[in-house]
Amino acid sequence: MKTMLKQDDLMTLRPMEMLLQKPPFLFVDKIVDFDGETIICSKLLAHNESFFSGHFPSNPVMPGVLVIEMAAQSSLLLTMLMQGETNPLEGYLVKTENFTFLSVSEPGDELLAKVKIVKKVGSYHTAQATIRKAKDNKKVARGQLVFYLQEGVES
Repeated sequence: MKTMLKQDDLMTLRPMEMLLQKPPFLFVDKIVDFDGETIICSKLLAHNESFFSGHFPSNPVMPGVLVIEMAAQSSLLLTMLMQGETNPLEGYLVKTENFTFLSVSEPGDELLAKVKIVKKVGSYHTAQATIRKAKDNKKVARGQLVFYLQEGVES
């Protein structure tokens, strides 16, 4: 179902209901901002996140591949909102390009993923993502990802 979204509606959107991914593989807690072209999503890294126990137990950091997954989930949410869609859509990550990791993410950090779609060819979307720490605005990672989203088909 397509809906027209207002800025006030962002507070009521629940990524857990919009995305097909579920915990422990859900890496967006909330949508912080959406201006029609760009989205900012957040994820609070709890001390008991399952990946911290093995990566690395004495100095836990969020694996880079999961930072990319946060960017991918944020990209899918952006595309959905740009289409006025809030029901889950199935999208697939096709490629990552030039992802650079600039600092580590640790338990207790809140990450903010800022994403903008920079290219669309058919059902393929290219997104530019920058992930920062909320507390000091320090960049964690940046790069592009390409994902496939068959439009007009609900899961």
